[in-house]
Amino acid sequence: MSLAQWNEPLPETEREELLESIATQIVKRGLSVPAIIALEMHRPLAFILSQSMIALTPLFGPVVGLNRMQFFGRLLAEPGGVEALIRRIEDKTV
Repeated sequence: MSLAQWNEPLPETEREELLESIATQIVKRGLSVPAIIALEMHRPLAFILSQSMIALTPLFGPVVGLNRMQFFGRLLAEPGGVEALIRRIEDKTV
């Protein structure tokens, strides 16, 4: 996995699938409120967190999955990625 792949924006279909998957798992586990609070609190750090995922991939990649780490890192790096995830969780909660 090259560094260039981490900096490319997610294709729209993959972005929507990732948002749907994450939001579904959060709502299914009853973690909507804590997830929204955590995302809101850490919104200013989203880009820094996305870049730290590059360094953490060797540690968490085998457990979480390399593609998931890469897709989630790329989602966090997008300017509206966190907001889109929060909206998706709120839509599924109501």
